Amino acid sequence: MNALTTIDLPAVSCWDEVYTDVNAWRGTCMHHFTQVEMAVTQTLIALSAVKRDGETLRLRHLIGQQYEDLASAISPTGPFAKEGKSAFALFSSYRDHHEAFRALLCHGAIKVSVERNGQWLLVVRSLSIRSRQAVYDEQIIEQSAAQEKLAALKRDGQKLSTSLGNLRKSIE
Repeated sequence: MNALTTIDLPAVSCWDEVYTDVNAWRGTCMHHFTQVEMAVTQTLIALSAVKRDGETLRLRHLIGQQYEDLASAISPTGPFAKEGKSAFALFSSYRDHHEAFRALLCHGAIKVSVERNGQWLLVVRSLSIRSRQAVYDEQIIEQSAAQEKLAALKRDGQKLSTSLGNLRKSIE
């Protein structure tokens, strides 16, 4: 290749299609996160209406705080341990598998690249503070892995939302 050789780049419409696809995937993930967040908030409100052992459940604003409050309420030592046993197991698993991904997807800066085969690739970078120290994270997500993450998120979120709905019904 000499210095005057040009490289053919994909047409603009190709990039538009890629960004549309990436944003649709990210938006669908956000939808599934918000469905779980709604179920968690509804469950906290329902549990707070039922007095157990003179305890008052906290109803805090931030979703991370709500996750902590729900986990505490339905944990094996919580006031709703009996009713929340199956929901607690699903909730713990959901958090283990999806909570960090949620933070990364919601708060990370994303760059998109396209491989030769036409599949997109995301580079997601985030910066957070842990123990008063900056923590940088970078993950690369291939399109096929992104679709697998979305399928797991949907499946696990639906199971958890159903379980939390059953918990709410059991305390009515």
